[in-house]
Amino acid sequence: MIKKTLTKSRFQLALECPTKLYYYGKKNEYANQKDDSDFLMALAEGGFQVGELAKYYHPCCQNMPDCDHEIKNTEYESSIKETSQHLQKENVILYEPVICFKDFLVRIDVFIKTGKKIQLIEVKAKSFNPGVSSFRNKNGKGDFISSVWRPYLYDIAFQTWVAERAFPGHEIEPFLMLTDKSSVASVEGINTLFRIQKNKH
Repeated sequence: MIKKTLTKSRFQLALECPTKLYYYGKKNEYANQKDDSDFLMALAEGGFQVGELAKYYHPCCQNMPDCDHEIKNTEYESSIKETSQHLQKENVILYEPVICFKDFLVRIDVFIKTGKKIQLIEVKAKSFNPGVSSFRNKNGKGDFISSVWRPYLYDIAFQTWVAERAFPGHEIEPFLMLTDKSSVASVEGINTLFRIQKNKH
């Protein structure tokens, strides 16, 4: 049984406030207002739409048939086992796999393994304008990361750290997949075409 694992969500919470991490999951001692926020649930559903769209950008190629798999199990131990089984293949594309190293655990949006090369793709609903947006502060002082982008970069950095230790000898290449704010959709109202269906189970 996996106990007290440091997931990426807990890692981000610790960066925000170590005290919040201490009380994480202790509902009787500290009420988490985010648990019951309808607004945050709506934001999450928007993120799910972007995540589903990302799968279409990373399908199997012709010389790798039946190489993509989605890890749908939400229970960590079963997810880790299922992920490990698929990773026995030399080339594989996994959606939502769970990677574990000691007490560190991450669930990755898109995981592409091609031999000894691994690509980690973290999908975000946040928009980015190439040529205008920047991960650095606009004041130009040093190499300081913008506070707006810091949580996203720390997120993928934590995933990379875990993957590097879980897969020694592999080349790990991390990516942030963002919405291109400068692009115009070729289909009117394309965002309304993606519907979320909740399973009864």
